[in-house]
Amino acid sequence: MRFNKRHQTVLLGSVAALAIAASPAVAQEEAAASDEDSSRRLGEITVTATRREASIQDVPIAVSAFSPETLDRQGVFDVTNLQSVTPSFNINSSDTATGGTTLRIRGVGTTGNNIGLESSVAVFLDGVYLSRPGIALGELVDLEQIELLRGPQGTLFGRNTSAGALNITTRKPNLEGFDAFANATYGNFDFANVQAGFSAPIIQDVLGVRFSGAYSRRDGFLSSLSGPSSNDSNDRDRYTLRGQALLDLDQLGTFRLIGDYAEANEQCCFAVFFSETPNVGAFAAAGLDPTGGAPFQEPDARNDLQTNSDNFSNPFQQWGISGEYNVSLGDYADLTYIGAYRDFSDETFRNTDYVGLNIFTVGASPEAQALPGQPFDPNNNSSTIETQTHELRLNGSIFQDRLDWLLGFYYSDESIDAAGSLTLLDEFQSGVSAGAFGSPANLLLAFANGEDATGDFATNAFTQEGESFSIFTHNVFAITDKLDFTVGLRYVDETKDGTFTQLDGNHDACLGTLGNAANIPGALVGPAVALNCFVFTAPTLTSLATIAPEQLMNPLALGLLPQEFDDTFKDDELVYTLKASYSLTPDVTLFGGFTHGFKSGGFNLDASAAVAGADPRFNSEEVDAWEFGIKSTLFDGRARANLTVFHQDITDFQVLEFTGVQFQTFNVEQALATGFEIETLAQITDFLTLNLDMTYSDARYPEDCSILDPADPNFNLNAANLCGGDLTNAPEFVGVLGVTYEQPVFDGRFNIFGNANVRFETERRTSTQPSVLDLADDTPLPGDIQDENAILNLRAGFGSADGRWQVEVWGRNVTDQITRNVAFTIPLRDTARGQFLQDPRTYGVTVRTRF
Repeated sequence: MRFNKRHQTVLLGSVAALAIAASPAVAQEEAAASDEDSSRRLGEITVTATRREASIQDVPIAVSAFSPETLDRQGVFDVTNLQSVTPSFNINSSDTATGGTTLRIRGVGTTGNNIGLESSVAVFLDGVYLSRPGIALGELVDLEQIELLRGPQGTLFGRNTSAGALNITTRKPNLEGFDAFANATYGNFDFANVQAGFSAPIIQDVLGVRFSGAYSRRDGFLSSLSGPSSNDSNDRDRYTLRGQALLDLDQLGTFRLIGDYAEANEQCCFAVFFSETPNVGAFAAAGLDPTGGAPFQEPDARNDLQTNSDNFSNPFQQWGISGEYNVSLGDYADLTYIGAYRDFSDETFRNTDYVGLNIFTVGASPEAQALPGQPFDPNNNSSTIETQTHELRLNGSIFQDRLDWLLGFYYSDESIDAAGSLTLLDEFQSGVSAGAFGSPANLLLAFANGEDATGDFATNAFTQEGESFSIFTHNVFAITDKLDFTVGLRYVDETKDGTFTQLDGNHDACLGTLGNAANIPGALVGPAVALNCFVFTAPTLTSLATIAPEQLMNPLALGLLPQEFDDTFKDDELVYTLKASYSLTPDVTLFGGFTHGFKSGGFNLDASAAVAGADPRFNSEEVDAWEFGIKSTLFDGRARANLTVFHQDITDFQVLEFTGVQFQTFNVEQALATGFEIETLAQITDFLTLNLDMTYSDARYPEDCSILDPADPNFNLNAANLCGGDLTNAPEFVGVLGVTYEQPVFDGRFNIFGNANVRFETERRTSTQPSVLDLADDTPLPGDIQDENAILNLRAGFGSADGRWQVEVWGRNVTDQITRNVAFTIPLRDTARGQFLQDPRTYGVTVRTRF
């Protein structure tokens, strides 16, 4: 492992901080040395991170577990809030929640915004793989536990866990008696959340059912006043329903059937204008809004939560059904089968140029539908993902329990169908001429030989059919009573068929520009074609052969127009892990090992993927990860302290970048993440609990991360420019400090509690590129760096001692820190920049009941 002096200094400082944090517990132990009361001991946490139930302190991997009570106390009601309780986890959303959500662990993750990309952090719900982060955004209701597994987990968790896994389990039906719950919350921004559920036995100890659901709504916290009507964004409007049945047939096994449905219609996410193009003065001269349609800019826009966007809709729905069968095959083996089918679909329309001008619109928006002769289907900007998965496992123990073995088979079949449309509006040519060229004249109209771009559009279709097959084994050898050795292997075979076809379109300005190219000044002819033939509205070469065959051999058309494709991606890999753990004492365990992980490649499902004959496929991502640590239970069970040191070397790291003109997906030859994690939890007194968790991760592109010679035919400027920079949204240091006080009052008839939680992070980059696209210039892009910040959450409650009811008041981000998720280049507006923001201060009241 590579540790420089900076790493060593931070590690030593953090260990010192851990010792200081533990000192109150030491004093407490001394003060209570003769106290035989065990009420201060922490309860054992059981996890299924190895596909077997085991104590979290015994499994030789870095894993965190969160109970429903912990999540309730921290106000975590969906995955987006989870980063407030664990420093190693990060989530952000840009553009749309369904397509632009990124999960990261230890600073490593795959940027969204392309349906062909799968996440480096895999999400599993009751053992079922959820293939995209957007599918995992439902309400966290009626949970049993959430486990966060850090580092590659591919030998046991079926697919694409090159950075880690989020394992979510829900409560099973109760076969013995009736139980029910209901929670209601109201807060600012007119936030309302209701959760309820019940379980009941149908046949005592044999058959039971469980039903639960949640509804959540909130007004948007970003307001736009620059369009024809006011629009709030970053709102919430969703509900989730889940039904279960559990059948216990004794020696014949148990069968659990789960069905769920979720639906939402939310506007996430508008962007705040950050910095303007230097050509802004040309807008007034061109007869446009003198601000270029962007009157709200930094710092006022950020502080006032103001945007310039207009018209946005992103409804989505999903449903799924899964069945799990468990049976004992005798004294030496158990069998588990999990089969599932999921269907996810969403639609999008939005005026998403992030300014108040009529530049373009995505999908069947009112602006596009108002244009004469536009054959828009309301579903023409939709996507559907259908997935079925099957997993079969056999596990048992032999040789007097010296060998705990597991063998398994996994298969998944995924079908993606997506349609994308974009329409140019009446201020496209004049607005882009002013913003990109600084010209008061409508250059784009002149370049197109007078052909108006208004109403030009393209409707494109993308498909991907993917199959994944794997066989795996995971075995724990008890070499001695204290020394265990783990060997895991998984062979993975991936096949994906991807297509891009243009269904319809109108391309007057593009065809006019291609025909007029000889009359355009040489230095401007390329930009003129690229802009009037905006890649999302341009004809493909296949379409061009029909509508303008005389332009088919035009070098500008061959180099700049999108090309349809129908191709296959195939890959296979042997994923493996070798780990050892040694029990120094019953309360202290050392562990360490090596894992080779894998995440499948696939297709860039975007109109720009095959421009100029580029290969629309991207390579699979692989990671070699070393991990060493210590897990300890201290002070007679009243404290836990775990330390993990890690180094991850990723090859062919998958990157998606929006350039302001197109989305580009490419592989970077190498990315690294090196650091350590500390987790502590202490029961200081009978009533006071303290947790202090820290993560240091130097997630970076090394100086030689890609080919740096522009003369090399495989040179990629976008990849080369990343070398020497940090990974996106990967702060070096994140700390989470939590304090909970809980005490009976009024002769033990009631309980009171208070919780304070603060998450601190150092500065982080928020855009893909760390500087302008020039190997000789390291100038950071405007708005790229989010400064260090601390987010404070508070909660206090009062309720009955038996837990039947409780009232809580709470606040999240109580100091109202306005922080950014992602910074990006505004489309078609030269160097103008925008940013997506995280939630401001929220507060409210929650009432809970159990019966």
